[in-house]
Amino acid sequence: MRIAIVNLNLDPRETAGCDGIASALAALRPNVELATLPFVELRAGATSLAHIDGWVLGPQGTPFGAYDPGFVPWLAAWLRATVVPVIGICGGMQAAALALGGRLQAVDGSAAVVGATYGDRPKVSGLVAIAPLPLALPDWLRPHWRVPANPAACAQSHREQVAALPAELVCIGKSVPTPVEAWAHRDRPWFGVQFHPERDWQCGGEAGRAWLETWLAVVQADVPGEAGRP
Repeated sequence: MRIAIVNLNLDPRETAGCDGIASALAALRPNVELATLPFVELRAGATSLAHIDGWVLGPQGTPFGAYDPGFVPWLAAWLRATVVPVIGICGGMQAAALALGGRLQAVDGSAAVVGATYGDRPKVSGLVAIAPLPLALPDWLRPHWRVPANPAACAQSHREQVAALPAELVCIGKSVPTPVEAWAHRDRPWFGVQFHPERDWQCGGEAGRAWLETWLAVVQADVPGEAGRP
C-alpha cells in the first residue's frame, strides 16, 4: 500500500506537520510505503509518483488568502481527477472544502484571514472533545467506520475553520469550539478532519488513532490483498 502526503505549505521546507502524519501512519501500518511531496511539484506535474493508493492533504502554516488565485481552482481540478481515497488534515481539510465551494472563517466567527500571516487571531489549541455524527455518514464510509460513538479528545491547532460546507460534503464530526470538525464526501472516498488525529496519542489524544484507522480501512478496501490487514 502506497500513500502520498501533499505538503501544502508555501515554503516546502516546512515539513514538520507532514512528518508527524507520516510517523503516525507508519506506526499504524509498518509496511506502508510513504512519500511526501510539495504541492508545487504536484501542481507543476513534476512528480514521478505513480500507483498511489491514497492521498493525504497535509496542514499548512500560511492563510489560504496569501496563496495565488490559481491555487483553489487547481486543487479542485486535481481532486476531481483523483480516483483513490483522500484525507485532508487541518489545513488540508480546509483546502479541500474551499476547492469544492466551501467557505472559511476565523475561529471567533470573524472573516477569513486575507493577509500573509494569522497575526493575533484567536486559536483553538490543545485537546478538544470531538463528537462524531455517525447518523450522517455516507453509505460508502459506514463499513469502514472505526470511531467510537462517544465524544473523545483529539489534538487541535487552528485559527480558521470551515464556516460553510459545499453541498457535496456532509459534516460527520463537531466540537464545542468548532462546528465542522470532520466532513465526508457524499459519494467519493474523501474525508477531512480539522483536528490532528496524528498527534498526542500518549498525552490524551489517542482517539485520533480511530479516525486514521477509518481512513486506512477505506484505502485498504481498494487495494488487492490489503483489506482487513492490520
